[in-house]
Amino acid sequence: MKHLPHIEMPTSSHQVVNLGLMAEQLVGDMTNAGSTDARNRALLERALAVAAAAEQKLAEQNKRIAFLESLSRTDELTGLLNRRGFVEELRRALARARRNGEAGVVIFCDVDAFKSINDSFGHAAGDAVLRGIGQTIAASVREIDAVARLGGDEFAVLLTNTNRRDGAKRARMLQRELDRAAHSIDDDLIRVGVSLGIEAYGPHDEIEDLLVRADMEMYCNKRRKAANTLRVAEAAE
Repeated sequence: MKHLPHIEMPTSSHQVVNLGLMAEQLVGDMTNAGSTDARNRALLERALAVAAAAEQKLAEQNKRIAFLESLSRTDELTGLLNRRGFVEELRRALARARRNGEAGVVIFCDVDAFKSINDSFGHAAGDAVLRGIGQTIAASVREIDAVARLGGDEFAVLLTNTNRRDGAKRARMLQRELDRAAHSIDDDLIRVGVSLGIEAYGPHDEIEDLLVRADMEMYCNKRRKAANTLRVAEAAE
């Protein structure tokens, strides 16, 4: 009894296509020749089965690759973009700015005195506050904008197709939303302040320089807030 030839499982989409074409050609040859040879039919059935299994395996692999790629761009705690994902979005935005003259705004956001939350309520509470802040920011922007947690208690927002005046207006609205948000932790309601840094971008900006400017603006505003708080405290004494 003759054995059927072994058919290797394809490992690429190109090989799957080739196997499918081979099976189709075999069908045509059998039809033209009027062949009813059982061995040919068995070979055809095997080829079709291998092609179907390979297609399913490749689909599963592509799904897995897409999932891993999303993890590499996503912050595990908040589900927002991470720094890598944000930089990729900003790179695309700057490329559009160079092609089309598009303008936009980058907002850096840093939680004021976040360490005191961890010290007073524990790190689980701190994580809950960060998730709440992320949700508030995400709910306050458009679908075409990008929101990221850059790390620690720092967040960033990319407002595309926005001029500086409108970006500053939207940043003030965002600050109000964040400042009045109350985060429920067990029986406690935690309110946190935030400091924002706003920087507009255009066709001539570079990523690193833009991020540094936004970061510096945010820390300048944080120092101003701290100085104002200190002056008020001293006046009350």
